[in-house]
Amino acid sequence: MGSLPRLRDGSLFYVVLGAVVTSFYFIVIGKLSTTRVVNLVDHNGGAANFSRRNSEYEEVCREWLDLMDQEELLNRNSSIIDESTEDVKETKNWDNSFEMSSHLRCDIKYKDKEVIQRGHYYAIYNYVRAEKEFGCTETITLTAPADFRFLDNVVPLVEKWMGPISIALYAPGHDFYTTLRAISYLRNCGTDLIRKYVTFHIFFDQAHTPAARNGSSILTLYTDLYNDCTALPPWAETNDTDMYKFQNNLLYPINVARNIAKLGAQTYFVFPSDIELYPTKNFIPLFMKFWKENPELFTPESRNVFVLPIFEILANETVPENKTQLMAMLATKTAQLFHEGVCTRCHKVIESDKWVAAPETEGLGVFSVGKRIGPHIVWEPFYVCTQKEPLWDERMTWEGQNNKMVQAFTMCVLNYDFHVLDNAFLIHKPGVKKKKVQMVRYGQVVKESSALLQKIAIELQELYGYNKKCGTKYIFQRPKPKPKVPVILPKT
Repeated sequence: MGSLPRLRDGSLFYVVLGAVVTSFYFIVIGKLSTTRVVNLVDHNGGAANFSRRNSEYEEVCREWLDLMDQEELLNRNSSIIDESTEDVKETKNWDNSFEMSSHLRCDIKYKDKEVIQRGHYYAIYNYVRAEKEFGCTETITLTAPADFRFLDNVVPLVEKWMGPISIALYAPGHDFYTTLRAISYLRNCGTDLIRKYVTFHIFFDQAHTPAARNGSSILTLYTDLYNDCTALPPWAETNDTDMYKFQNNLLYPINVARNIAKLGAQTYFVFPSDIELYPTKNFIPLFMKFWKENPELFTPESRNVFVLPIFEILANETVPENKTQLMAMLATKTAQLFHEGVCTRCHKVIESDKWVAAPETEGLGVFSVGKRIGPHIVWEPFYVCTQKEPLWDERMTWEGQNNKMVQAFTMCVLNYDFHVLDNAFLIHKPGVKKKKVQMVRYGQVVKESSALLQKIAIELQELYGYNKKCGTKYIFQRPKPKPKVPVILPKT
């Protein structure tokens, strides 16, 4: 037998006392065994005697156990937890590690499948859940909207992020079944990191609920098996015209997906991103260290978010892993600012030119700070934030563009500070787009979305207050015409 746990001297007295009392009780019971038998037969009082003695013994035991519980609690609070298993160390909550984080609390979220109605959509949270769980403030969850066509990005994304990822997939009608096959392909044919870190949520319109098959409900249809990993992945076998979404002229509710992915995250810190944007490696430990070193930026009343600049690279180029590599690619023009020439102002960070010229440094810090005003009035930054920040307006669609503009405008009205990080950035999936496909295919939807955007801006200023510096579109200032100087012709 192993040795008993050591107890403090003060508690040893109670342990010995309990043992003595217990031994004395059994000695008395042994000597009175005859009387005890008689009393058991005597239903007019003897049984009550036995019950009373039994209850007295139970009371002693309860007191003893209470003392043991108190001792265990004291030991837990006053000594270092024994690092007996790797799992304990991995799942340690940052709240226990840093006193400054004690205010960063979040509810323990429901981690099993859960159906929630969002407007006219059904959302199934945690339809396929990651195997590894994290504490509320232990790490950062990257959240992303998508449909099955974009799941080829999951492998490079999880390999760079190396932490929890929450993906919300739009899957109306029979697209639901292609989506399930795509998830199964990733989990069985891709890297093991997908099983470990990636959680998939699924949602669809109520009017386009998938038809159940094989006598099973939608909630139980997923099978975590894939027969042939040598075959093409499901997203490569399906054309856009085969999709239920296209056959029924459905618009992609990207902000519904963004909200589901964020709300489905288990952690307090979240990074709402896009599935085609790849972050720099080792970002999570760098940011958690930055958080520890800058507690004043993370107070309950603070309104701060932490921006990663975005770049794009030519097709077939390797994604840079650090700022030094990125600067070399910028110099050779194999990399450039995201959407340069398409909507440069939408993604150009504060002091962008200085950021690009500044060499890489050790660790992670803030390079510049500013508001979403002036030259940045149409800025749509991607940033690390918390669960307390505003969600995205679900009336906006991918096809109509401007889907991030409402949330960014809200952040301006609420007077948020945008802290641009120095050694972290995002790289779009290789390939440079010359123009937005929405402008070509969905011109009328874009026009209607722009009108809706102005309407929503008025609503938000009614809600949060008026700020004349905030806007949803850039107002180009025409240069004032130079005064005409009268030309005096020489006399002839």
